[in-house]
Amino acid sequence: MSGPTLETLAFSPGDPSRFVRPVAWGGSLRPVEPSPAGTVCEAEVPSRLHALVLDMTRFDLGRPGGGGVGFAVGLFSRARVMLTDAPGVRSTGSRPLLGQHLAHLFLALTGYPGGVEIQTRDHGRRHMGLGSSVATLTAAALALNEALGRPLDLRDLRKLIAHNYCEEFSSAPPRLVPGFETNVGAMAGLHGGLVVGSDRCELLARVALPEDLRALLILPQIAPEVSSGAGEYRSLVQTARRADEQAAPAKVYRVFMDLLPAALTGDLRAVGDVLWELSHGGSKLAEIELHGDRGKEVWATMERLRNEGAEIVGMSSVGPAVFALSRDAGVWAKWKRWEGSSAVTCSVTVPVDSRGARVRLDGTPIPYRFEPWWSDPVYG
Repeated sequence: MSGPTLETLAFSPGDPSRFVRPVAWGGSLRPVEPSPAGTVCEAEVPSRLHALVLDMTRFDLGRPGGGGVGFAVGLFSRARVMLTDAPGVRSTGSRPLLGQHLAHLFLALTGYPGGVEIQTRDHGRRHMGLGSSVATLTAAALALNEALGRPLDLRDLRKLIAHNYCEEFSSAPPRLVPGFETNVGAMAGLHGGLVVGSDRCELLARVALPEDLRALLILPQIAPEVSSGAGEYRSLVQTARRADEQAAPAKVYRVFMDLLPAALTGDLRAVGDVLWELSHGGSKLAEIELHGDRGKEVWATMERLRNEGAEIVGMSSVGPAVFALSRDAGVWAKWKRWEGSSAVTCSVTVPVDSRGARVRLDGTPIPYRFEPWWSDPVYG
């Protein structure tokens, strides 16, 4: 399969021809009054583990969708926005191109006559399936939206992130490229918990997770050449997409008839059984087999964690990072054996997060959960 190269898709941050506005998905802007110059908004959002894409045939580079299942975990990306009288954008931090692009987008959407100073900081764990790019974009979009008076409600804010999703492209000068996006990262970042999204980036369910649930992330020792961007692109566009032409209906059935009811009743073992079964077919199997000897190291890591008693085990996103979720203290003790293992590049343990986004406007916390605009399906 041939198609456009990343080089031809690359663009400069703030390029207005790359802005996707709410009218593209049937959304709208609210008539609002921006905060005065000098206003500071700070936002932080949890990361996501992307357990499953529901239908890989429903999205492509620059075309979000496909649906998915994800978990929010307590590694945070942050953004700080200050409105200024002087026009223009000043972007600093660990992901300045992402902050710069979104700041220009919001200024164009709102017609704000002044400018923006934005600082972004991702969670620092890149290439482990934690969605550092989408978490940074979510924090930045949330802070900009709040400072500018909330021109977007949460549903349109999520979709804005999806339709304008991009990643840094190594070039001179630095540029951005569109990426594959289901919107699960923004859903988990804004709402926390276990999230299930559909095509067209709709949040269909969000379920709170037990407070004592912990997540372990392990990066297996994989030969570096198998994780190249070109290899991932071929896997997603060709093998994984073809696999979901047959597998998607069964995946959607299992998620809505078995996984969600189990999650709502707190049966984490049943949730894990569904995800384990669905890892053995469709696009997730193709993603796992992208790594090493048809995913041998990834499978070995997942099977060991499952055999040690972890309730939920999987590979996050396109991997090769493996995750396990458990409430069992005995399983936690066994996990300690991974430290220093020759089979593991690195590992990290974190709590899950059911709170979602934290926002402060001029130092005052904004309690989203108690406001009328938080109207999405939120359970637990």
